Formats: sequence, structure tokens, C-alpha cells
Amino acid sequence: MAQTGRYHGGLVFLGNEEGVLDRFSRIVTATLEDYGHAVERQTLLSDCEARIISSQFHVKLSLETEAEEYPRVRRLDEAAGLNRRTQLAKTRPRNRLVISITPVSEFSEDRDVTELMLVVMLYRMVDLYASELIEWLDPNVKLTVEQFLGAFSNISPRRIRGRQQIVYNQGDRFASIDETAPGLATRYDTIIGQAAHHGEIGLIELTEQEALALAFRSDPRPNEVDGLSPEEQAQNDIRRLASWGMTGCLAFVSAPIAASLAAVNLIRGEDFRLNTQVLSLTAALVFMQSSGAMTNVLSFLPI
Repeated sequence: MAQTGRYHGGLVFLGNEEGVLDRFSRIVTATLEDYGHAVERQTLLSDCEARIISSQFHVKLSLETEAEEYPRVRRLDEAAGLNRRTQLAKTRPRNRLVISITPVSEFSEDRDVTELMLVVMLYRMVDLYASELIEWLDPNVKLTVEQFLGAFSNISPRRIRGRQQIVYNQGDRFASIDETAPGLATRYDTIIGQAAHHGEIGLIELTEQEALALAFRSDPRPNEVDGLSPEEQAQNDIRRLASWGMTGCLAFVSAPIAASLAAVNLIRGEDFRLNTQVLSLTAALVFMQSSGAMTNVLSFLPI
């Protein structure tokens, strides 16, 4: 068959039972579904023509009844009582089924798989009716049943896997994560054609424009994001302001201690508890010094 995007198959069989075209249509539908092509429409246009449409293939079935050869000779033999066996064979009319498979897109379909589907369709039809000839890919290429079975002896309808077996291969549809995880980043870099940061490993050097933009950014840096709610953020601001207020009050009590506490607040951040403790301890020492209690305590020490 020439590369025309259409696949031809034919079957010459004996018999003219009612509903034969419907049986052939069901065979085509089952074969398409076995190979994962969901059938969208199956229509019997007439007693001699049917059409099956799937997402990727259009299949047309045509049934032709061949005219009887030499009808006058048969009538003479019947009248004379000759060739009775031949007459019995002639009582079963010879029919020709034409299968035409047309892919929706010639670029997305696999020719080998499509021909295999055609083989399976013909195999199942041969099992259903007594066939004489099979047309393979071309109307002029006619094979006997023995020749067709011999050419495709490694395929039979019973050896074709069903759709459930194709989709669910003993439950192992995908490889495990441990097998697929290594090398995913490398494969991604290969696909996009370049490695991240040109393959350099380590800290990323920022340009002057990037550094300037980072310095004047309004959003906090990632290490400054604490995940606090607006209410907690407001309370935190109040505690920071109170810490600096206590540091200012401490400057009137003891300037050296206040300067040391201010340095700690600038370096480590405002600590409300630390400021409270330092202020309380300094106030207690000043009170004891002014009341003379500190002198009495020092008199008992062996200094």
C-alpha cells in the first residue's frame, strides 16, 4: 500500500446472516478500545455500510455481495441433478467486507501499531465466519486464510492483551520514586540546554544594580521575616519602644550603664526582659546607696 494515510483490509467470506455488519462493527470497536482508543461514535449507515469514529481513527466498513458466477450453468446442473456438492456451496452467498482505516493525523500515529490493529481485526473476523480470501493493505493483494495465518502466526486474537492488561501491568504503572529521583535535575538542565547559573557552584555574585535594588527594597529580607501576625507585630513594636524608653530613663540614673545597655540593644536587638532587669537592678542599687544601706552591707564584708 502506498503511503496515502489510509489502511485497507478486506475479507471475502461465505454466508449472509442478519446483523453481520453489526458484528464486524463490534469487533472493530473492541479492537480500538483494546489499544487505548476510546470510541466516540459507532453508526450503521445502512445494511451495507458502517462507520466507527475514535479520537485518532476513522474506520469505514463496506459490505458487498458478489454476483453469482454462471447462474445459467447452475440452473442446468440443478435440473439435470449434476454437481450437487457445488450447488450446496453456491447456496451460501459470497460477501466481501472492506475495512478502511484513516488516521486523524498522519504525524501522530504509528504505522506499525495501526497495521497491527488491522491484523487483529481480520484475525477476529476470520474466527467468526468461514473466509476464503483476505485483502491485505491493497485490494489486489489477496491471501488465503492459510497464507494470512502463516504470515502472522505469532499473533492471534487470544494472545492480544486486553485494555486493562495494557493499562495496569500488574500494578507497576510507574517506577518507584527512589529510582526516578536521582538525575532529574541533570535531565532538566539537559532538556533546557543550559545549566543553572552557567554551572557555577557557590554564592551568587550580584551586580551593582542588583545590590542597590536589594539595599533599597521595601519588603523585608528572607532572614528578617518572622511570620508574626499584625497584632503580634504591633505588640513587638511597643516592646521595642518601651525598651528604648527604659534605656533613656536609665541614663538619668546611671549614664555608663545606660550607654552599655544601648550598645547591647543596637547589636543584639531590643530585649524587653533584659532592659527591665537592668533598670530594676540599677534602681535598687541607687536606692540602697542613697539610703546608706549599701554602706552597712559593705561593712560586714571582709574587705
